[in-house]
Amino acid sequence: MRFLTFITLVLLVNNLNAQFLDLKYEDIEPGVMIASYSLKYQRDSTNPNNIRNSSMMLLLGRTISKFVNSAYYISDTTTRKFTTEKQIIDYMSNPQRQPVAFTYQIFKNYPEGKITFTDVIPSDTYKYEEDLNLFEWNITSDTGTFCNYKAQKATCEFGGRSWIAWFSPDIPYSDGPYKFNGLPGLIVKVYDTRNHYVFELISIGKPEKSLMIDIEDKDYIVTTKQEFFQAQDSFREDIVNRAREAGGDNQMQQTAAKSMAQRNNPIELKRK
Repeated sequence: MRFLTFITLVLLVNNLNAQFLDLKYEDIEPGVMIASYSLKYQRDSTNPNNIRNSSMMLLLGRTISKFVNSAYYISDTTTRKFTTEKQIIDYMSNPQRQPVAFTYQIFKNYPEGKITFTDVIPSDTYKYEEDLNLFEWNITSDTGTFCNYKAQKATCEFGGRSWIAWFSPDIPYSDGPYKFNGLPGLIVKVYDTRNHYVFELISIGKPEKSLMIDIEDKDYIVTTKQEFFQAQDSFREDIVNRAREAGGDNQMQQTAAKSMAQRNNPIELKRK
């Protein structure tokens, strides 16, 4: 088991209670399409040979969308069915369970005109809002083909990175992976110019069964984007103590610190 996963699991178990087993969700809107994306990313800016891969999902409704890590989505929908702490612990500690790469969830146009971002910093869940119109796109005349769709090129600056996006007017959704949106067609590929983060559409289609886009109804720590990143930094800086609280010996504490130090290349380098 990964060291940080172990720490998160222990903190989770220590905070399990009846409320955790009685989760409530707010239905937002039925999903009409699911777009699956691959993500290749370089977590450690000093190690270009260590490229990680993850599967992501964009759930598209009529007016809103939800972007989430596929493994996190599966874990979330699975644990909702559990009624005992043992079921949760057994599931979360199963070495065969697909590892969750990202715990953030991004809701676009929810509320209207806003992006809602939620993420876990053990053992709390944070939430902040941003304006939906984050991006000042420069649409070019360049064209290409991605995932068998004709696409057009656009560029922008975001989060301290320069981005290149390819969008398809043939897919009439002004949306895309992560927070990206605002182009006249679905973004089928988007990447920063250093190729540290590369999202690419794998497939898009209607869900096989009815799908509700929802959000957990809970006591979030409602904050700003900048304050969220500050809380994330505090967790990183306190990782040795967190590992100690989780029962880790000195070696595990140092391994956790090393692992955290290698997570130095977030998708958003700038926080304003």
